[in-house]
Amino acid sequence: MGMPTARVGPDGLRPTILRLSSLAVPRRRFGEVRSAGIASSQLEKLSVPVLGPSLVGGTAMSIWNKILVCLILIASLAMWYFGMRALATHRAWREAAKKLEGQLAQLKAEATVLREGDGTRRGLRQVKVELAKYVSQRGRVWLNCRPMQMAVNKTPEGSDIVQVSLVFETLGLAGLTDVQELPVDSQVYLFDERAPQDGGRYLGKFRVAAVAPRQGDQPAQVVVESLSMITPREMQRIQQAVQGAQAAEAGFTVTELLPTDDHEIFAGVNPEELARMLPPSVVNEYVNDGKPGDPTNPQSPLFERKLRDYEWALSYLHYRRADLIDALAAANKNLEMLRASLADAQREEQARDAEIAQLKQDLERATTERDAVAHHFQEVEAALGRVAARRDALILENRRTALEIARLQAEAIERIEQQTRAMAQAATP
Repeated sequence: MGMPTARVGPDGLRPTILRLSSLAVPRRRFGEVRSAGIASSQLEKLSVPVLGPSLVGGTAMSIWNKILVCLILIASLAMWYFGMRALATHRAWREAAKKLEGQLAQLKAEATVLREGDGTRRGLRQVKVELAKYVSQRGRVWLNCRPMQMAVNKTPEGSDIVQVSLVFETLGLAGLTDVQELPVDSQVYLFDERAPQDGGRYLGKFRVAAVAPRQGDQPAQVVVESLSMITPREMQRIQQAVQGAQAAEAGFTVTELLPTDDHEIFAGVNPEELARMLPPSVVNEYVNDGKPGDPTNPQSPLFERKLRDYEWALSYLHYRRADLIDALAAANKNLEMLRASLADAQREEQARDAEIAQLKQDLERATTERDAVAHHFQEVEAALGRVAARRDALILENRRTALEIARLQAEAIERIEQQTRAMAQAATP
């Protein structure tokens, strides 16, 4: 089946065929067809075959022209595919750009909120102001002060004083020659920089005893000594902190002022971590700080932990400890006196026991003697009874004898009187 032929003459068809063959060049050449004066309606009327044999000047289309037309169609499909891909790419990039522009606007708004705040949360500027307030309130702070050695000395009163030698890396870096950054006799507070689970804690209040200023690359060295009365437990804790810091290559934090309590210090800390750092009796205060007072009612008033004045608390603790130590010393003194009195009482008891034993022996002897005396007394009483009976008998006998003697005397007197009268009568003439 043959292809349809053109309805125009050979002379009129040749320019058209030549211009159609120019489709193998880039698409910008299509404009040349219109510039040649051939309208699209005329091209439709030409009925020029694209494939198959065509008569141009009475001759068939060359095979190369056919190959060229096929390549043009294939290239057109490829150009159409890549054009669609480019269009889809542009569309995707436009959508991504719009999305990123929205995200950028949102991020800018969030950045503004983070910088200025939104009324419900503080912004960066407010945080900087609050941080500056905290920094001004905390005073000067020296970090990573390495402990070198620890010594224990005695005061004239006999109490212990702990001295710690520290190396200050940052002391003297300001280059101030007329001002002492850390003068002697100033008071500082020492903290172990290690984590609480590793032994980090507050070590106490100290007095600057000596300062060796920085000499070139050699850092400054400061000797601090304890102010309050140190107990053996605190002394052991300071020694463990010095040894732990030296072993872990850590340091101490030295502050000019004792940090103040605040609601934000432990905000957001894990309760298990709080339980490791704080006494069990106060953990719930820190866990519930800033939360509803009634866990079952989110609208209940917020619970606020009572803030503590650590400076006053520690001072009162040292005062109470000194008072208790004095009371303990007085109690120990009283105990010694009571023990001495008890020893004296025990010695007196022993002496009385010995005296009682001696008295018991004397009592036994006295009892024996008493029994002997009683027996002798009974014998004496018996003898006395016999003597009394003999006496009574003798008295009776004496009475009878006296009566007999009196009778005899009366008889003798009467006889003598009779004889005397008789003689008198005889003598009378």
